[in-house]
Amino acid sequence: MSSYGNELVSIIVPVYNVEQYLEKCVNSIINQSYKNLEIILVDDGATDNSGEICDELAKLDNRIKVYHKENGGLSDARNYGVERATGEYIGFVDSDDYIDPKMYEKLYEAIKKENVDVVECSFKIIYPGRVDFFSTEKYYEILGKQEYLEEYLKMRRIFGSVWTKLIKSTIAKKIVFPKDKLYEDTYYAYDLINLANSFVLIDNPLYNYLMRENSITNSKFNPRIFDLVEIVEKFHKMTYKNYPSLKEEADCRKMYAYFSVLNSIVYEDDYKNNKYYLQVINYFKENYIELLKNKHITRNRKLSIILIKLNIVLYRKVLKYYKNVLVGN
Repeated sequence: MSSYGNELVSIIVPVYNVEQYLEKCVNSIINQSYKNLEIILVDDGATDNSGEICDELAKLDNRIKVYHKENGGLSDARNYGVERATGEYIGFVDSDDYIDPKMYEKLYEAIKKENVDVVECSFKIIYPGRVDFFSTEKYYEILGKQEYLEEYLKMRRIFGSVWTKLIKSTIAKKIVFPKDKLYEDTYYAYDLINLANSFVLIDNPLYNYLMRENSITNSKFNPRIFDLVEIVEKFHKMTYKNYPSLKEEADCRKMYAYFSVLNSIVYEDDYKNNKYYLQVINYFKENYIELLKNKHITRNRKLSIILIKLNIVLYRKVLKYYKNVLVGN
């Protein structure tokens, strides 16, 4: 038992067509050094054997609660789990990922020791042929709302996903993941930053995010990627209005969103005919000088911005080259 107490922690796992990953995921939660867990598996209308695997796993551990529901998407499954969670704290694990054995012990101890609303760790990215770390910095930071927003906008220590967090349930139960949106975690972060007042960041890479080969190679453009621009614009306006000292950080975060959209577009063969192409290119052209002056934007990003302005065909070739390197071709 932790020296900081032994309150119930609810872990919500949305499950949809992940039969080959599910056991590893759930076993990594079952085997946590912090034992007082409520493990909520939400079968979101899976069409493979995931639902049956959930039921079998529940027989092995009485901390597991399984719910079967009609398919409603990731946000809907998470919301369903949050509504049914009874723990003092709530965490999220995606069903194709897995976690280190001490993840929730370390998160619980930090959130109790510092008496904050949210604690967040770092993570590892598991590629088919290698492992990367999201951050290699060393840190243990206790942050207020504005300081956390600054870190979130800079994206150096904070990736923004809910699965690296442990959140007081009194706060988590007030936030709803948006249905029918991509980048639901970014929308969630917007509400979380508005509701929570205190945060701890710890550098331990305790979560293992599985980068599946098809998720790297699947490059079909989806216009819903503009959901990212929509929510980042909300962050941008909120920051300019309430935290004007963080304007450069907000500009940096907005730039990352436009890079995500541009990269998705230029992977397409007829990318110049994409109806969003000119809008995105114009963003980089119109903000060119400000972005190059921005001290929070890395040198490599600035080189990419220059390349976009000078020669989009060459930028596209460089992008495709690095993508092939990632996949291992």
